[in-house]
Amino acid sequence: MGLTPGAEARAALEAAVVRVGLDMVPQAIANTAWSFATLGLMPGAEARAALEAALVRMGPAMNEQNVASTVLAYATLGLTPGAEARAALEAAVVRVGPSMTPQAVANTLWSFPTMAATQGLSLPACYPSLWRLAQGLDVGSLTDVDLYMFFHAYLILTELVGGDVLDQVTFPPWIMGEAQEAWMRNARDDVTESGWVTEAAAIIGDLGVRCEVERLSDDKRFSVDVFLLDDNMALEFDGPTHFINSSDGGNGVAPGNESRTSTKTPKTKMRDMFLSLRYQTVVTVPW
Repeated sequence: MGLTPGAEARAALEAAVVRVGLDMVPQAIANTAWSFATLGLMPGAEARAALEAALVRMGPAMNEQNVASTVLAYATLGLTPGAEARAALEAAVVRVGPSMTPQAVANTLWSFPTMAATQGLSLPACYPSLWRLAQGLDVGSLTDVDLYMFFHAYLILTELVGGDVLDQVTFPPWIMGEAQEAWMRNARDDVTESGWVTEAAAIIGDLGVRCEVERLSDDKRFSVDVFLLDDNMALEFDGPTHFINSSDGGNGVAPGNESRTSTKTPKTKMRDMFLSLRYQTVVTVPW
């Protein structure tokens, strides 16, 4: 419904996760984890522990969609899985990988380097095998969203993670073709100019500073809200969707009993990293 639960409703839902965690089936685990990620809400410590215990218990029974959704939820939230949960997820990826849909392969390929780039986690040993699965896909059957995710995974791996894994990976030929084109179309066309950006650009212009709104980077892979031409500076305005909200700070305090804190989403953190490779200065303004 696109509705964020209030503090009491959220506390009730998290308490329910703790209560029924031991009885959760794989689909329930995946749905619950992905719902937290979709809402941009970090589950409290007790709910996280309950989900991880369920994941460890039911990992061997998860299907390919359960696995991909759960890995994607961890990466989207910037949540570090515990050792047992991570082992369960990696074992499940090895088991179900060959039967994954293109979307599941793309999401899983994106999730592991995202956790490596933003949480410092090492890539699993099975990671190169996911790119081998991608090589066998029919590019004509891939949606623009799939292609976008594959290219984002490629960028994260090559620009932000790097390392010996690059020697073990062979990228499909369509990565620099159809996938890059889908990414660049999104950078060019998926632009919503907010009132904040318009106002900031007007003020900067009034100060005599040359700037452009929604300027594409030289490689056409990224668009910045405001670009200051003479300073090689990218200025980004980050609205609420750029943040993950947490109400317990990870300390197990029930939602609603502590002030809410916000941290940047992993995707936003990586955007800043990518822009820092392309511009002399990157300035972000949180809403």
